[in-house]
Amino acid sequence: MKKLFIALLFVSTQLHAQQLSVENKPVLNEDGKMVDAWVAHLDQDQSYCMNTYSEFMRKNFDYRTGRRAKNILSVDKKTFGEISSLRIDQRAIFWPESNGTAVAFQFSPGYDIHFGNELYKDEFNKAETLVKNYVRFHYKYFYDEKIKDLNSKIKSKQKSISNNEARISKNEKTIAQNNEDISANAEGAEKLRDKNSKLEKENDSMHSENDKLKSEISGLEDEVSKATESLKTAEAFN
Repeated sequence: MKKLFIALLFVSTQLHAQQLSVENKPVLNEDGKMVDAWVAHLDQDQSYCMNTYSEFMRKNFDYRTGRRAKNILSVDKKTFGEISSLRIDQRAIFWPESNGTAVAFQFSPGYDIHFGNELYKDEFNKAETLVKNYVRFHYKYFYDEKIKDLNSKIKSKQKSISNNEARISKNEKTIAQNNEDISANAEGAEKLRDKNSKLEKENDSMHSENDKLKSEISGLEDEVSKATESLKTAEAFN
């Protein structure tokens, strides 16, 4: 039993893990040249990562991205003061991986001149920080959206519960009044009994629906908690 628990815990941890990895390796650019790059590994699909890269450049530097190829975005002839005073072309090359997407960042101050492990080594090493800043931005963007969506679903379900409870309360008042009329031997007592029976079944159905909604809300709240913890882990990545 203990071994089974450990195995399940491992699987659960893996399911909620996230890639927080940046590595230094050469990557082929659109000119067919192998260029040193800082490569980030992310959990989301290529389209989503291309979007967060564009948002990262827009929100942090007020730079607009261009497209050099289907899987390559770039910011051209711009300065990144924390790396160098030189105007550079900054490429981001995207490709799918089994667990998500790889994004290679390359930095070029001139045609066929690139920051790397030999030429402009200091600038290339400084560029690692920018890539890690992007990784943190990417996951914050992702988890902020996810948490917002989860909270919206929770709010919608809570509203449904509230509506059901109001309806149940109204039905209970009607049932109570009908019972008083039945006790007074009012005309149409049989019809009132039939009406009460239908209202009681409706209330039972809404009670069951509320129980289901509350269970779903609990599950969504767990997801919010896990997403919040994952966001904290990503924000601590350095």
